[in-house]
Amino acid sequence: MQRLFCALIVLLLPTYIYAQRDRDTYNPNNQSFEVSGQVNIAGENAPLRDVQVRLERFSGGIVDQMSTDARGRFRFANLQRGYYRVIINTPGYGPMQQDADVTVLFKVYLLFNLVKSDRSSTNNATSLGVIDARVPATAREEYSRGRDSYARKNQNEAIAHFRKALSIYPEFFDAQLLMGMAFMDLRDWPNAEQSFARALGIKSDDPTALFASGEVYWRQKRHQEAESSLLAGLKLDEKNWHGYFTLARLYWDNGETIKAGSAIGHTLQLKPDFAEAHLLAGNILLKLGQPQRARVEYEEYLHLSPKGDYAAEARDLVKKLRNQ
Repeated sequence: MQRLFCALIVLLLPTYIYAQRDRDTYNPNNQSFEVSGQVNIAGENAPLRDVQVRLERFSGGIVDQMSTDARGRFRFANLQRGYYRVIINTPGYGPMQQDADVTVLFKVYLLFNLVKSDRSSTNNATSLGVIDARVPATAREEYSRGRDSYARKNQNEAIAHFRKALSIYPEFFDAQLLMGMAFMDLRDWPNAEQSFARALGIKSDDPTALFASGEVYWRQKRHQEAESSLLAGLKLDEKNWHGYFTLARLYWDNGETIKAGSAIGHTLQLKPDFAEAHLLAGNILLKLGQPQRARVEYEEYLHLSPKGDYAAEARDLVKKLRNQ
């Protein structure tokens, strides 16, 4: 059967949030761990007060919860060494979550720039970006402006700010990474590839940069390089559903149906409510000669995304499979 449709998905971006190290981060005599930060409105530099901030253990379970003060600040002190997750979900803004590693760092400071939204979206969830304490204040300011421009979907303006930040401090990993994401949004694959390569030159073991590089290689049909980058990322972050999804699309394009099936299975285990994964799963099952199981996946895609880009085609295909 001829290859069917396959939807695209934009990589989750490590944007809108950054963390910086306090001067006493490596004080060996300090056994008290702390996660603190501030909540602002993206693009307005205005703090948000009375926002509920929840601290959870990375493995699950609420540790503490508090509201931001008049300056949008929060602070969880006297913590045990470990991995934590800070979650903010407030009406009128997209939800965000941030992972905080206080196994090496004694203090982690997080800055949340919430994006106004009419509906909540898990696509606003971001991962930790720890900014090197050596980054000059002027470079950080340009980076902050770039993040705000990116949040407003003004990629060209964001790129200009990131370039200024990098001209001040060329080893600015976060600026290099997010500039690559902006180039991806513009579908400028060569510049995106260059940005991610430079980011990996600064921090070679960053899974987000590896997944992004894999995505760019895949877009350019450089499948061997894409597979290598994605597998390296998954070795570091084995629970990244988007890494598995991009790998599934890569194998599907290569005609490696069995491998694609395994990768999409991992995707759905980690992200069962991801509509496009059910769509690709249907394509794979149909190719493997399992039409009724494929129909179930197409129906789930329609359930999750009734007005999706491929909803009309999926409905037609479900109708045909029911008639068989």
